[in-house]
Amino acid sequence: MNILITNIHISQYTGTETYVKELAIELINRGHSVEIFTLNMGELAQELIKKGINVTTNLKQLKLIPEIIHAHHNITTLKALNFFKSTPVAYFIHDRTSVFDYPFRHKNILKYIAVDYNCKERYCLENNFKSEDVEIVYNWVNTDRFRLKEQINKQPKKALVFSNYLNENNIYPQIKEACKELGVEVEIIGYSSGNICLQPEKILHKYDLVFAKAKAAIEAMATGAAVIVCDFRGLGGMVTSSNVKHFRDFNFGMKLMTNIPTKNNLIAEIHKYNSEDTLKVSQYIIKESNFFSVVTQLENLYEKVIIDFRNKIRGNYSSSIFTDLYIYIITKKTLAQIRIRLQFPKVYAFLKFILKRKKTIF
Repeated sequence: MNILITNIHISQYTGTETYVKELAIELINRGHSVEIFTLNMGELAQELIKKGINVTTNLKQLKLIPEIIHAHHNITTLKALNFFKSTPVAYFIHDRTSVFDYPFRHKNILKYIAVDYNCKERYCLENNFKSEDVEIVYNWVNTDRFRLKEQINKQPKKALVFSNYLNENNIYPQIKEACKELGVEVEIIGYSSGNICLQPEKILHKYDLVFAKAKAAIEAMATGAAVIVCDFRGLGGMVTSSNVKHFRDFNFGMKLMTNIPTKNNLIAEIHKYNSEDTLKVSQYIIKESNFFSVVTQLENLYEKVIIDFRNKIRGNYSSSIFTDLYIYIITKKTLAQIRIRLQFPKVYAFLKFILKRKKTIF
């Protein structure tokens, strides 16, 4: 198959960007042709280009006509569909709140996918999609990279905050205080903290306890770490064998973070640490979230979409000028803010300060 993957950024090693990297490499290993269209290229794009994968911000520079578009993000999907008017699409939502994941409608979209039930609610509860029209394809863990450790300690000695969002300005101080009180050493990795780790699979086995969400949480569980789901949004709690299926249904994410991450609440969750139960969770994740099984599921999905499209089957939801214009406006505004933040951080910080001060005055 000739497959085009769209993603708004192929720059840093975060979220959907890492998802795209892993998927593209495995699809190529299976004999498919893969190209990537994005609006913002960076370090990750250069790595993929060195591996022989065509990553471009210009659709005219694609080398092949895709048989299927694996689409992330509305603005890149809009651009790709305007360019390839006779190509079917499988459209994926990875985030419940991002403007880039506002659902895009088009007759060429034959499959609407959510990575969990929270994202499915964005389709169905917020945008009136029928439940039967939205399929769940869960996040994965690559067990060739993230291997189960040989021994899980009876008591937690070392903890890791594994997040691109947590830092000294949100809940990391509370996590440090909770760990300190229980005699647990704690470290942090991620973009927001400035301690970037591009190969977490090489260090995760050192930690008994990991504070994380979503894909990072899944990767930590696969290595045999006990995971407490948390983020700046709130505290979800310890993943156990009794709640792991429910937590997976919501991608170990924001829908679960209903508690306040105070020091005492974090201590209560750490006290739930149980090495035998942690092993049960790890075994469940390794079995149910296996990367290679999910890629096979995606291959089957692509083939069905291509065949259905050739048989003149079209999607149940049509695009409209109003929706397309709305997507264009909200995404362009957000993209402009992101570019200013990345290219001119001091200017961005100053403008943010002025706007905040203006709101306080008025």
